[in-house]
Order: sequence, then structure tokens, then C-alpha cells
Amino acid sequence: MKNIITLIALSFTMIINAQWIEKASCNKKATIIANQAVEYAFNLEYMAAFGSAKSALLLDENCGCAKLTLAFISSANSNWGSRAKKLKEINPNKLTAEEKAWFDHMSASSEDQKSLEKSMVEKFPKSPLINFLPTSIRDFNSYKVFAEKFPEYSSSAYNMMSYGYMNGAYGEKDTAQAMKYVKMSQNSHDGPNSYDSMAEHYASMNDYENALKTQLKAIDFGTFSSPYRANALLYYAKNNVADMSKNITEKQQEMQQAILAGDYESYKKFEHPEIQVSTGDSNLNPFYIYTKKDVIKEAPLTWEFFELSDMKTYFSPNMKTAVITFVADGKYTIIKTNKTVSYATRASSTWVDTDEGWKILHTSYAPRKGKNGLPEMN
Repeated sequence: MKNIITLIALSFTMIINAQWIEKASCNKKATIIANQAVEYAFNLEYMAAFGSAKSALLLDENCGCAKLTLAFISSANSNWGSRAKKLKEINPNKLTAEEKAWFDHMSASSEDQKSLEKSMVEKFPKSPLINFLPTSIRDFNSYKVFAEKFPEYSSSAYNMMSYGYMNGAYGEKDTAQAMKYVKMSQNSHDGPNSYDSMAEHYASMNDYENALKTQLKAIDFGTFSSPYRANALLYYAKNNVADMSKNITEKQQEMQQAILAGDYESYKKFEHPEIQVSTGDSNLNPFYIYTKKDVIKEAPLTWEFFELSDMKTYFSPNMKTAVITFVADGKYTIIKTNKTVSYATRASSTWVDTDEGWKILHTSYAPRKGKNGLPEMN
């Protein structure tokens, strides 16, 4: 028992004292926080990295490692990104040799970075930060190389290796190994990204129940505006397809009743202020934009009945768009001629999930083979 406690204590000390950059241009306390910022950044937890880097700069306004982290997590896109601006504001002469190597790497073009990396690693063979820079999804083995050399810094590498096993980069797809390495990542670093990764692995195996449970763990690290919320909503939707289908088909039925009654007050709850609803009627006239005037206008016919059936729902991969296919049967009388017509069409409607709920986007009707739709209407 004593040995186990000692090992746990040693492991904890190793994690706490782990230094991505051994020599930083920061005071002692700022260096500890700046290293944590790098840990977050390399684990793709950029908002946590931002907070840590800013905290380090509160303790030491000249902390080069923190400034470099803020540049690293910023976009390098020349049209709108701020990485180049942040790098320009850093005086390279005040950086340590290790920091200067990182500065030069970020300042170089992608082509020049590749040639720089070999010499950087040769110059700083014991620097986890410098050795991590050459890792890339273009070569999943680069993560294995790093993990073997720097196991105590390998939470991000383990996470990426889990994707390598999941996508077959190391041979045949191996879900067991993928789960093993993502758990190793979680054990090495207490952060949300590895839970997001594990949830993605569950989702790729169509286990949306465990995907949702795991994704909620990622959100729990910082619930408000969490970047992991979108996937949680996706996994929730995938886990509740039947209920969502029922909800949308009921909306379609309710909307149709409002249209038949010319009741715009009931219809408008299915509209979105930024969506123009396009419609194609079963008389096969051109598509048009369906508005309030179309709902309330006096119809040239009266319906004896109108029924929807055989309703099936199909979702887009992100579960934000749904298409309903169905058939419609009815009987109407043309007022002008007093002619009664049996109506039989097949139809589809498209709904989108917005911040205001599911809203109608498009509908289209066409007569079934040998049957009648709507008459020509002026």
C-alpha cells in the first residue's frame, strides 16, 4: 500500500513539474502558468490556453512563452487572423533560445517550417515543445515517436494516436486500441478535448448513448458557450431519432391543417423570419415563394377531405435538416364548375432546425401516376 501511495505521489509530482519549455523568459511563477498554457494549447483547448497565457502575463508582462502561446492559438490566415500581428509585437531578442526557435517556426512559411524542424529538434533534443512541433496528421507515426520520447507530455499525442487507430492509419481499424489511447490521454491531462475525442469514437461506432454521456463530460469543464456543445446536441439528436421524426411529422400535419383552414395565425409559428419558403404545387406550375397572402387568399375550391399518410423522415448528417416524404389523398370541388375531383399526390417537405426550433423551408407536391393534383389556378 505504501509503495502504491509513493508511486501516485511521484506521478502527481511529475505532472505538476512537467515543463514544456525548460527556459522561458518569464519569472518563476509565470513560467509555471505559461507551461500550463502550452499544455492546453497542444491539447487543442485554446480557450483554456488563452486564459492561462493571459494569467501568466498578469504575473510577468514580459513573459515571452505566454505571448508565443497567444500567437500560436491565433489564426495564421492573412485575411483576418492575428498571428502575424502578435508575432510582430514580440521582440525576439528578449526570448530564450528555445522560445526563439518556436518564434522562428511560427514566423516561417509552411514549406520553410518543415526544413526548420529537423535542425530545431537536433538543437533542442530534450525540449518537449520543440519536439512536438513536427508532429502532424500527415504522419500519425510522428505522434508515436514523440510519445516514446516524452511519455509524460504525451496526452495530446495519445489522443491523436487514438484517431490513428480509429481511422486505420496504423493498419486495420482497431477500436479497442483507439479507446485505450484516448483513455491514456485522459489520464495524462485533465481537460475536455480527450472526452470530446472519445465521444467521437463512440459516435463512429453508432453508440450515441455513450457518445452523449462522454460529450457531456467535455461540456462540464466549462458549460457556458462550450465548443463541445454542438456535438452533444448532435449525439442527443442521433439518440432520439424516433422522437424527432414524430415531432416533425406532427408539425407537418398541423401546418397542413392551418393552410387548409386559411389560418395564418396558426401557420406562422412554422415560419422563420430569415427563411423564404419555396413551394411547388401539384398543378406543376413553377415554384414560388409561399407567404401570408397565399395562406389567407380565397381558394377556388372546397375540400371534402385532405389526408397525409406514409410519412417518412430523413435527416442530414448533422441532424439540422429533415426531409419528410409522404402521400396526400383527398377530394375537392371546383367552385366555378361544381366539378368534384379525387386528389392523389406524392410530396416532400424540408424542415430546418433553427434557434427558434424546427421551421419549414420547402414543400413540393406532384400528382401520382395517372392521378390528379390541383387544377390550374389564376
